[in-house]
Amino acid sequence: MKRIIVALFLIGFLINLSACSGVKMITPERKLADKVDTTKLYKQTFLKKMNSVKDKFRQGKADLALKELAAVKETDLSSAEKSTKKNLFGVIHFSQKNYESAAKNFEDALSLSKEDPSLEAQIYLNLGSAYYKTNQHDKALATLSLADFHNLQDNEAKKYHQLYAILSQQLGKKEQSLTSLIRSLEDKKTIEELKSENRYSQVEELFFKLPATEKVRLLEDFDAEKNLTVPYLAYKEAEVAFKEGNKEKVKDYYAWIEKRYGANNEIMNLMKNLGVRTENGNAKVDLHYVGVVLPISGDKKSLGERALAGIDIAMEELGADPSKKYRLEMKDSQGSAATAAFAVKDLIEVNNVGAIIGGLTPNSATKEYLEAKKHGVLFISLSPVFLPKEEKNHLLIEVPASIESQVKHLFSPQMITKLGSRPAIIYPRNELGEAYANEFWRRSKIQNMDVTGIISFDRNSMDFKDPVKNLLGIKFTREREEELAIVNEISNLEKNKSIKRIQNLQPQIDFDWVFVPALPKEVVQILPNFNYFDAFNLNYVGVPSWRSELMTNEGYRYGNVFFLDESLGTNETPFTQKYAQKFNKQPKFVETISYDSLKIISNIIEADQNIATLQDLDLALTKKSSIQGESGSWKLDENIWMKDIATFKIKRDGVEAL
Repeated sequence: MKRIIVALFLIGFLINLSACSGVKMITPERKLADKVDTTKLYKQTFLKKMNSVKDKFRQGKADLALKELAAVKETDLSSAEKSTKKNLFGVIHFSQKNYESAAKNFEDALSLSKEDPSLEAQIYLNLGSAYYKTNQHDKALATLSLADFHNLQDNEAKKYHQLYAILSQQLGKKEQSLTSLIRSLEDKKTIEELKSENRYSQVEELFFKLPATEKVRLLEDFDAEKNLTVPYLAYKEAEVAFKEGNKEKVKDYYAWIEKRYGANNEIMNLMKNLGVRTENGNAKVDLHYVGVVLPISGDKKSLGERALAGIDIAMEELGADPSKKYRLEMKDSQGSAATAAFAVKDLIEVNNVGAIIGGLTPNSATKEYLEAKKHGVLFISLSPVFLPKEEKNHLLIEVPASIESQVKHLFSPQMITKLGSRPAIIYPRNELGEAYANEFWRRSKIQNMDVTGIISFDRNSMDFKDPVKNLLGIKFTREREEELAIVNEISNLEKNKSIKRIQNLQPQIDFDWVFVPALPKEVVQILPNFNYFDAFNLNYVGVPSWRSELMTNEGYRYGNVFFLDESLGTNETPFTQKYAQKFNKQPKFVETISYDSLKIISNIIEADQNIATLQDLDLALTKKSSIQGESGSWKLDENIWMKDIATFKIKRDGVEAL
């Protein structure tokens, strides 16, 4: 961690030399006091000389830059110009790892920098960094403490807070470290961005170790700062209060957040949802009364009937026990997502059901879940819900493996060991593909994985060569002109040969495996293009839909082809026996997950006889570590239910479970 942060500082110095030297004219981005007029501090002739020095340094001519900088006479220079010159000396010495000399120049520069607040703040950061590199941590922290970070540009302020946090932590000043870590996250605009940063997990860990009064004081210290971390921490505190049954505390936090961050829709949606759960949580409901939303009419009627058949077997099993008096309230979605969402609302507000089964198709599942979420009611979805992870919670159980479950398994240590640590993705430009791509990117950031390619394709295209050429680096030949010229020359020498070259430029394979969350009919048109462009025997990973006859017949031809899916048992179970006995056929996937949906509700409720209200159910789910069902098991991870996933390989003689 230490090496990474210091590398960031050094990169910042090299890229932002003009910011370090403070010789730019005032721009809207520059955080200078309004009273400072830099035209009176820096002469144009001086600026040209500094720009010349910086150009040489950027070209890698550090010694020449130092020589030219030394030749600048200080006789007619203003204090700010002298400070700028010495600061630039320090930056170049720092880049050469001559930290003692860099520190000496920064010290000299600091004494002359008072006229330019931005320059002064930057020099404090530079000097603190030099002290840090020479292991003078006390001195480094003391130096940073003197800087007014408000005068730094955003990128430099972020580095300042990161270094301040590291030094504070090392010196046992945990509260100062927490404050700086929070400020280092100031640029995060969404909760997804915030939570994907490793620094946020450090913030949360330190924050929840504070006494209650210290937490409140810390949050109020940030009153004037629009930092997303602050209201999100307040929301997490309100969530703790909800779990403790402290409704007044939840209301206090709601009022505090609404007053200061009411314009942030993402935070307010979280708080509104928590408010509904708080208000409705103590209402007595019959948790054995379950709402079901399925297409009983319309073009998806047959699918709805199959789901009902699975639920019917579950009801018969539960009905065998007189103590388990389950009732179902059916609503017809008519195959419409809007009708389905209204049905969910009706089941909760009119029928007062304790849980809902629905979402037989992805589009309907998303709308139905959002409606159930508004009311704080458990929703068992028969399809994956295409929402960002941050919009899901523990009151959603996706019976088929969710996108988060699949991608988590994809980035598991076992998969990384088998496939490698440099992934790439080719995904369709539709709701499903973008949901996979977003979660793929989120998970890669959490695990600090280097994603080497993110390529999308048009599902309506008749030619899938372009996305493959993009990933292999052979689409934009202008970027590889020199290499192409050499290859073409060789090709011309070979022109009399009978075999014609298919691809001149060799593919650039900077990835270990490619994730392709697409349908089989698209995949069998995409993967052959890798071989066409001389990229042989690559690793490809797909999604559950790859368990198909088309992929089984074709997949093994393209390389090492894997897919993720639930580990479906082949043995007969009481469910399959009862289903076959009643319907004279074996149940398929829809029937199995529908059966599972009601059994999951039963397993949750029957496991805790004290569950009497929606809040009881809510809290019971947060405390439950796992759920077992007919089609698999789920574990609560990051406040959402993740299903256990297996990996399969498509071989010439069929599918092999790994």
